[in-house]
Amino acid sequence: MAEEMEGKSSIQGHVALVTAGAVGIGEAIAERLAHEGARVALLDLDQAQGEATERRICEAGGEARFINTDATSANEVKAAVEEALVAWGRLDILVNCAGGFVENPAIEELEEAQWRRVVDLNLKSAYLCAREAVPIMKKAGYGRVVNIASQSGRDAIIETGLAYSAAKAGLFGFCRRLAVEVAPYGVTVNTVAPGVVITPRTGVLHKDRLPEIISKIPAGRLADAADIADAVWYLARPEARYVTGVTLDVNGGRYVH
Repeated sequence: MAEEMEGKSSIQGHVALVTAGAVGIGEAIAERLAHEGARVALLDLDQAQGEATERRICEAGGEARFINTDATSANEVKAAVEEALVAWGRLDILVNCAGGFVENPAIEELEEAQWRRVVDLNLKSAYLCAREAVPIMKKAGYGRVVNIASQSGRDAIIETGLAYSAAKAGLFGFCRRLAVEVAPYGVTVNTVAPGVVITPRTGVLHKDRLPEIISKIPAGRLADAADIADAVWYLARPEARYVTGVTLDVNGGRYVH
């Protein structure tokens, strides 16, 4: 039996949608799910990177499709989900990874348009994608929704933006409430909250503070994107069927509650 099971995964043949799947954490998640046998739709606005990630996954023997999508647009999200359904006929996993921030102004300098843009990207996108994906999962009697939040939604981290922290905190409430709603249908909803992860954006935002940040992490290093992808993979599996409404903190011990 052990020999028969070697190399097989319980998400073999499942279909996953990963927002912001072209680069960074989303890219690592898409690659991990594809490596485990899932067919992955990469929803992103970065066409060049998205096509490159699709190509790399396919060259490695996986199955992926880049779909140019603004995850804050209801119409574009709906079209992306429909495209994935036409291609593969099912939807098993949704990973809401779209998010981020660029600026970190004090509250008196935070313009309403900046606030709305960051909250839409980090929170509204999860709502729009879940609104399209969950009915499909409910009908099938199975589904996995995994949201990517942040340690900054858990704890006061001055190096992150105010709107970003508020939006990521909102994901926790969104996760808990939706988890209760869809649990009777075989659908789980969970959240992964990374600490500081090594990505191209990290290098720009925190390049002068990385030694200080690392000094506060008991594990003695920053996370890499694969650390987050491994956590998502666990929650996306059928075996995580009795885990729902929870936040899995992946931060090397910097935040423990």
